[in-house]
Amino acid sequence: MKSKSLIVGVIIGFLLMGVAVWFSMPPMMINIHKSTQGFDETVAAVESAVAAQPGWKVAKVFDIQKNITDAGHEGMARVKIVTLCNPHYANRILTDDKDKVVTTMMPLGIGVYETGDGSVYMSEMNVGLVGMMFGGTIAEVMGDTSADIGKMMTAVSQ
Repeated sequence: MKSKSLIVGVIIGFLLMGVAVWFSMPPMMINIHKSTQGFDETVAAVESAVAAQPGWKVAKVFDIQKNITDAGHEGMARVKIVTLCNPHYANRILTDDKDKVVTTMMPLGIGVYETGDGSVYMSEMNVGLVGMMFGGTIAEVMGDTSADIGKMMTAVSQ
């Protein structure tokens, strides 16, 4: 009887842990930063912060608002994605075939968006946390990437 109670307790524990992870992970996956500048100034500041970080460059800036408006939708707030790449980091990941699965996250992006009240925010994937799920070289590179992006966001937020 004790072993049956133990098994039921373990199952309930796993279920509760699963629920806790389900609700706690989404906010941990994206880092959000409020900008003290206007929209265009924030986009320019992000581009400058990327270029100022050694090894990083802006790959492209996507104007999401324009894409949606061009598709016939109206009322879209301003949204841009600044994509960034560090060729040295990318090379470290892409030299091993088993690590190439993360190419879907390349290049990285920093979203800049304006809310209905005119506030401007930046968002970026918590690549350090994502990298931990893969381990090995991916975890190392994404940990370094996370530190670099943190410096970029600090530069823009000041």
